[in-house]
Amino acid sequence: MVLVLAPLFISAQTEITSSNKTSRISISHNGFSDFNVEMRGKIELTDDDKDIKGISPDGYLEITKVTFGSRRSLVITPSENGIKREYYEGREKMDFEKEGRKWLGEILPELVRSTTIAAESRVNRFFKQGGAPAVLTEIGKLDSDHVKSAYAGLLMKQNVATKDYPSVVNQVTTAISSDHYKTEFLSGGMNKFLGSKEAMDAVFAASGKMESDHYKTIVIKGALEKQAPSLEGIKSIMLATGKMESDHYKTEVLTTLLEKDNLSDAVVSEMINATKDLESDHYRTIVLTKALNKKGLSTASFQRVLESVKGMDSDHYKTQVITELLNSKLTNDLITLALDLCHALSSDHYKTIVLTTMLKKQELTDDGFDRLVVLGSQCESDHYATQILASALELPNLSSARVLAVLKAVPNIGSDHYVTEVLTRAAPKVRNDATLMEAYRAAAKKINSTTYYGQALRAID
Repeated sequence: MVLVLAPLFISAQTEITSSNKTSRISISHNGFSDFNVEMRGKIELTDDDKDIKGISPDGYLEITKVTFGSRRSLVITPSENGIKREYYEGREKMDFEKEGRKWLGEILPELVRSTTIAAESRVNRFFKQGGAPAVLTEIGKLDSDHVKSAYAGLLMKQNVATKDYPSVVNQVTTAISSDHYKTEFLSGGMNKFLGSKEAMDAVFAASGKMESDHYKTIVIKGALEKQAPSLEGIKSIMLATGKMESDHYKTEVLTTLLEKDNLSDAVVSEMINATKDLESDHYRTIVLTKALNKKGLSTASFQRVLESVKGMDSDHYKTQVITELLNSKLTNDLITLALDLCHALSSDHYKTIVLTTMLKKQELTDDGFDRLVVLGSQCESDHYATQILASALELPNLSSARVLAVLKAVPNIGSDHYVTEVLTRAAPKVRNDATLMEAYRAAAKKINSTTYYGQALRAID
């Protein structure tokens, strides 16, 4: 059994090594004294923590202290008659009962609260005497987070009542300062905590009090991968996420949470709203697209997606989210919001992707269709404007009103070549309709080239 020891007192330097199941620790205390402890096996103390009551057959304990050049050491090993104790001052072996017992009684209580010496037997003793509260009280008296975490881990190996888990989580994570050791304890006890909603709520709440985004994420993801959280747990997770500085870790937590099936639309909506705090368009897109894959989202959730997209800078990521959103049926108001966002895109390439996707996947009103083709025709690039208007003309069962809307938008294109391309595509749809023919000819008059003008008119002959 390997016991890893924590720093004693306030040490300037600590070195811990382990080999052959032996743990060693060296401590420089305030520059005036040095402690060295070497141990192996299981050790049991007396109830007053001033003497060794038992040691396993393979056990060994050596304690050495050097103060201003003066050296004392104590070696304890198992023997046929029980325990063998040897006490030295310098190189001279002294009588243990006369000289060594008092010294051991002085240093041992301090050592056991500064290291993991006999930690297992001490936890067993305290738990037998007063259950989890007795062990928690002792944890509060220990010196280092390492030792506190070790004792807390040993506590969770006892038959702790499930109703006591929340208290254990709260008290241990309050007693420990280090996020590393808090995480070590919470992760180590996770399988037990999962059996209690209240305990898991406490775990998520404890993660929110950590300073490190890295450790928060380890705890939250570790829990989420094993169980769906309660509503209270979700609130704690969102609170913890809101306090994170790293977009990377926020995204890890939010996407892991979004994989759960028990999320209500209201919860997903809040998660979507939380993406506004992500500075990175890349990470915001990851979360939003993941959220949009959830079934049964409401109009309010879709609106929050568009509101989050509005705060993004990248046309690429804006387009990625909007096109994902367009896979769902949107209300007219949401389509209007999406068109407004599309108008703000500086890239005609991405504007074309959004508008052509909207034409294919949304049921537009005549007003919505009119707005779309006008917006598309106003692209700086005549090439992209033509792509959009051509896509509009390719829709099945296109009404005369919508063909007319395209023809009215054609004059916004500057190139004779592209104007002619749109008109020739529209030509089969305008024959036998006087109003459309008139609008067609009016658009054709914008063409300056006699060649292209003749080509456009011949298309309706």
